[in-house]
Amino acid sequence: MDFKFSKFHLYRLSAFIIGALMPLSYAPYHYYILAILIITILFHLWTLTSTARESFIIGYLFGLGFFGVGVNWLHISINLFGGVNLYGAIFFTYCLVAFISIYPALCGYLARRFFNKYHMLSLAPLWLITEWCRGWFLTGFPWLNLGTSQTDSPLSVYAPLLGDYGISFIICLIAVSILQFINGTKKSRIVSTSILVILCLTSLFIDNISWTREKTERLNVALIQGAIPQELKWKTESREKTYDIYSSLSEPYWSGDLVIWPETAIPSLYHLADDFIDNIKNRMQNENAMFMSGIAYKNIDSNKYFNSVLLIDDKDRFYHKHHLVPFGEYLPLEPILGAFLHFLRIPMSDFSSGKFDEKLFSTNKGIFGMSICYEDAYATEIRQSLPAANILINVSNDAWFGDSLAPHQHLQIARMRALESGRYMLRATNTGISAIIDETGQIVAQSPQFEPHALSGEVKLFEGNTPFSFYGNYVVLLISLIILLIAYYLQRRRIKN
Repeated sequence: MDFKFSKFHLYRLSAFIIGALMPLSYAPYHYYILAILIITILFHLWTLTSTARESFIIGYLFGLGFFGVGVNWLHISINLFGGVNLYGAIFFTYCLVAFISIYPALCGYLARRFFNKYHMLSLAPLWLITEWCRGWFLTGFPWLNLGTSQTDSPLSVYAPLLGDYGISFIICLIAVSILQFINGTKKSRIVSTSILVILCLTSLFIDNISWTREKTERLNVALIQGAIPQELKWKTESREKTYDIYSSLSEPYWSGDLVIWPETAIPSLYHLADDFIDNIKNRMQNENAMFMSGIAYKNIDSNKYFNSVLLIDDKDRFYHKHHLVPFGEYLPLEPILGAFLHFLRIPMSDFSSGKFDEKLFSTNKGIFGMSICYEDAYATEIRQSLPAANILINVSNDAWFGDSLAPHQHLQIARMRALESGRYMLRATNTGISAIIDETGQIVAQSPQFEPHALSGEVKLFEGNTPFSFYGNYVVLLISLIILLIAYYLQRRRIKN
């Protein structure tokens, strides 16, 4: 059978290739200008298609390339720590990739299906809405949001105003304006140029605004990175070595204000960890520092388990993780999937979810807005602690993903949360990358990966609200819906005429 390589095959191949290049826009590469260029090319490919079906295919192939490269690291944890062979791990990873690739495909499909003559007007709001849906549908996967790529770009100044979804919208708006300037009428070129000029001037103006207020108090903090290999972490014979590493790294910092150990740094349930905790409390006597560490917690009365953070101050207090990782920390649809996954011998955690509105540790040294690991990918989780929190703290364990893109991407996500909230973010991790991030999203200090390290520094406390921490995504979603209504009205009127 003869195979003719048509222009449609070229469009599809191009979509996949630019998608595969898209992760270069993110950490650790930070070629953020690529994000704008690639989205512009994708939108142009959509203008070259005449059917909603072909637009869907192009968007889907773009997603396969984008997420297939950008989140392929998921197979590492499934393979090395999930008890699944390499082929099975790759299969499960690409099941997720195949699913989340639907979102950019839907953007292209909906633009051509319902806004055919005005699909360029609809692309920016549709991208925003489909990306936002990816962040919450079926618990969500807000990894590699388009806006997150811009933490080091001039567009980052929009984060306190509109959040990372707002920056996603702006990138799409720039892409549409570029295409209209190149291919549009004289009128559309004037409008496109005006949009680009307005965005540029607005960014210069808001760059000089301090959305939050610095308090007079400062904290001397130490983030302790034990670099305990994941495969050894929970072994009984490693407990003493783990404690020795963390305690020796912490030793110089008890006269400071806060010592933080990462997610589940204490490899035991709280009620079985008296040897760890009593030793820590003895060392804290007559010292100034508070102590914070990740630990697993069991509620004896309800028999529920929680992924938690323990704060030892004048008493023991806990933050229980709210947004759990599906299949990693809990099993969704257990009556349906439980037997199947048991057959595959995939070990499951059985954590319960903490309360959404209990995000704070209020102390005499400041109010801490808490999150654990993956939670900082969700701006709504971080916003829940604002404006009360003076500083944001995230404890993580990216050892699950080895020497991959994941720890770098996760650090960039944490930087975006600091930008959006106008507050410092302290990020304590097991194997890196631990970091102190300032209120503008810049890294003040960071640890080397895979090495025991104590990262210390003086950090500032802030108060007040950024527009984003006050309004969240409602503003940019409302703008998107208004634009879509206008586009749909114009489309219907044109059909009638």
